[in-house]
Amino acid sequence: FKMADKNTTYDKIDFEPIVIDSSETTSAAVDCRGMTLCGVYMPAAFTGTALSFEASADGTTFVSVEDGDGSAVSKTVSASKYIKLDPADFAGVRFIKVVSGSTESAERTLTLALRAV
Repeated sequence: FKMADKNTTYDKIDFEPIVIDSSETTSAAVDCRGMTLCGVYMPAAFTGTALSFEASADGTTFVSVEDGDGSAVSKTVSASKYIKLDPADFAGVRFIKVVSGSTESAERTLTLALRAV
């Protein structure tokens, strides 16, 4: 058994902070840089109880991320948790926005976990 080199692409996970501003529900866009979203670290004071996602190929026009059945990809969330996501739901997404199910009462920084495909 040989340990994989730490710099191999299949081992690579990047963490990208994303902000939902006070009195808003939607974050700014993040460029996934050829990686796939696989999870979200929730901040301690997050107000919303659900997350959904918007995707774009050009960083300008965003659409709802849906699964193969046409249902919006949505997760029930709570503060101070890691929310595991199915990377297959985000395959092919270049730019992504995170949408809280309710308005945030203050600026919230979530951390996206992106993995090499």
